[in-house]
Amino acid sequence: MLAELQGAGEVGVREFARRLGRDVTRVHEDAAALVEVGLLENAESGALICPYVDIHVDMHMGKKAA
Repeated sequence: MLAELQGAGEVGVREFARRLGRDVTRVHEDAAALVEVGLLENAESGALICPYVDIHVDMHMGKKAA
């Protein structure tokens, strides 16, 4: 998702979902999570923006407790 938006300027959620070939609702949910952690931003128009040219993500992933 991030790679698709990098350098693309403002992209609406419906257009973004179309580009990804995914359901609008799911793309909206995923984009909201990325906005929450600061990897995407919402433009005044409501469109999405990825303001970064380069993104490095370092994370630890563990299994969910049963």
